[in-house]
Amino acid sequence: MTGLRPTWDETWMKVAVTIGERSMCARDKVGAVVVDAKNRIVDTGYNGPPAGYWLWANQRTTCESYCPRGQSGRLLAFSELDPAYDDCVSLHAEQNALMFSDRRLREGGKIYVSSGVCGTCAKLIANSGLSDVIMLERAGTEHRKTDKWCEFLEKCGITVVTLV
Repeated sequence: MTGLRPTWDETWMKVAVTIGERSMCARDKVGAVVVDAKNRIVDTGYNGPPAGYWLWANQRTTCESYCPRGQSGRLLAFSELDPAYDDCVSLHAEQNALMFSDRRLREGGKIYVSSGVCGTCAKLIANSGLSDVIMLERAGTEHRKTDKWCEFLEKCGITVVTLV
């Protein structure tokens, strides 16, 4: 923390981490916060299955009971995981946050993500109207190829900041 109180980046990243705790993913609990150009929350999201997915009858379990990626995940190294996430039924935190927010409200704003972005989310962010992505650097996410997708975002005119 810098100064007498946390910066906006520190504040919104803490919110993203807290929102991510709602996830039922056995591998990675990721949260996202979209803020407008005036630093007001537009929307939040966390990784999880689509609304209405049969799991919601029992919310006290992890994805290991319904997701092929979660079921085999404990046996696979992160480097062996499919970077396209085709073996996972869940939406990512970024996808959920963008899906439910109004583009007019997020134009020129930022998205805070408590992990590195994958290719699908990078493409959505690139077309979202946001101007910045602030990510939390975490070990064990190399399969997402975040460096490649950060370079892509920058080529799209989006500022990428990685917090440690």
